[in-house]
Amino acid sequence: MKRNRLAAAATGLLAVGLVFGSTPAASAKVTAKDVPSKGDIVKAFPELNGGTFKVVKSKKVAEPGKKCGTTKALKVKSAVTNTGVSSVGFPVVTTGVAEFKSTAQAKKYLAKYKKFVKRCKSYTESTTGFTVTLKKAKAPKVGQDRIAVVQTTSGSGLTIHGSSVVIRHGKRIGEVTALDDAKVGKKSIAKLAKVTAKKMK
Repeated sequence: MKRNRLAAAATGLLAVGLVFGSTPAASAKVTAKDVPSKGDIVKAFPELNGGTFKVVKSKKVAEPGKKCGTTKALKVKSAVTNTGVSSVGFPVVTTGVAEFKSTAQAKKYLAKYKKFVKRCKSYTESTTGFTVTLKKAKAPKVGQDRIAVVQTTSGSGLTIHGSSVVIRHGKRIGEVTALDDAKVGKKSIAKLAKVTAKKMK
């Protein structure tokens, strides 16, 4: 039970982005085709073979709040996420793409996310008491702008590791997030980020 609570907290804190050149198709609605498929995710994270997957459509994304560890809902034109959960619980991998109302809004969103990572390097999650640490990492060269983050969430004698890449291309923001009870492989997250960047255009 404690492990599940820790994982839930880690998911909410790291996946703050989406869960929830030219810009071809940038005015079109985001669909499942614009997000990595189950096969794409399993190719990058073989541990998810045999796991469960769920695609969710929305018109809202979460953006960082004024206080570390909090988020607020932001309306967008459209958003789709695809989440895979291993049959043994970990890893959990979420990919998503959202189309904002304008390029300026997408740029503002990513800038706010970057400030959040810089400002909230370490804090205590208010509802669980878990300790969260965030650190900017080297991001793969994808999209027109991006940021990569690694995270640890600790509590109740357990530690969950997370890795995330947030990408902007035109009016769209894409995100890849992976959570595990061991460190997330850099090659795996980079591989899926590249697929996300390609599909989100």
